Amino acid sequence: MDPSLVSQIVVAAATLIAGFIGHLLAGLNESRRDKRTFRHDRQERALERADQREDKRRIFQRETLLALQDALQAMARHTGKAIHLDHMQAREGKYTHLPETLSEDMLTSTVEVRRLANRILDPEVRDTIDDFIELSSRFTTVPEHFRALSGNDLEDQFFAMLNELSERVNATMDVLGQAIRREIAWQPNDFSSGETASNARQS
Repeated sequence: MDPSLVSQIVVAAATLIAGFIGHLLAGLNESRRDKRTFRHDRQERALERADQREDKRRIFQRETLLALQDALQAMARHTGKAIHLDHMQAREGKYTHLPETLSEDMLTSTVEVRRLANRILDPEVRDTIDDFIELSSRFTTVPEHFRALSGNDLEDQFFAMLNELSERVNATMDVLGQAIRREIAWQPNDFSSGETASNARQS
């Protein structure tokens, strides 16, 4: 075979092979780019879904905390009324149970506070609410706080109980207020920059 013809065939074959390899490499590079774009989009969607779930959770916690504030205030008012009633009865040497209406109000408010507190994720808030419920129950369940007291001793006991109730209410409201402010201040990018973002990048 003519050497020049062989040379032309080799050059043509080499050109064809080089073109095929170039096309193949271009396809592989494009495939890699598509995969990177897909992984990036998937991570972005995962972060967005995580932010949405967290935002819904935060909204639910915030609304529950606000409702808990109102329920706690009602419970504190009923507790104060019960202390005052027991005090007035004790002035006459009487140690009776609470009137049925006030007793029902106390029970209703206690149940509502417990119901709302059980929805709160923050253990500090739940523990604080449990402490307040314990105090309210101790002050209102059995009218024994004023028994055998009279005069200044009776009045001192009454004001001591009111002061303790007031201090506990203020402390509990402060804990609730801090929790509410944390929920209000939360931003989605605070969440996505943390653990969930890290997990999403690894998926």
